[in-house]
Amino acid sequence: MQTQTSNTLHNAIMEAGSKDRPPMLAPGWIDKEVPISEGSPITRTKKFQETYKNVSQDIRDQLNVEAEAIQIILTWIDNDIYSTVDACPNACEM
Repeated sequence: MQTQTSNTLHNAIMEAGSKDRPPMLAPGWIDKEVPISEGSPITRTKKFQETYKNVSQDIRDQLNVEAEAIQIILTWIDNDIYSTVDACPNACEM
C-alpha cells in the first residue's frame, strides 16, 4: 500500500530524469571506442554501463542537483512528520 506522500516522492524522483535522458534511477549503456591493444590506432566499440564515475561533468552536476532536491523533499517530509507528532499530546489525536 502506498501513501500519497510515497506516490508524490516516487513521481518527483521519476520526473527528475528529464526528457533529454532516462530517469536517474535507470542507468544506461554507453558505447566507447577503445584501442584493440595498447598504442594501436585500430579501435573497437565496447559497451560500458553509465555510472557516476564515468559520465561527463555536466551529467554529474545535474545528478547532484537532483539528489539535493530529493534531500530537501525528504527533510521536509521528515520535519512535517515530527511537527504532526509534536502537535498531538497523545496517540488518540493522531
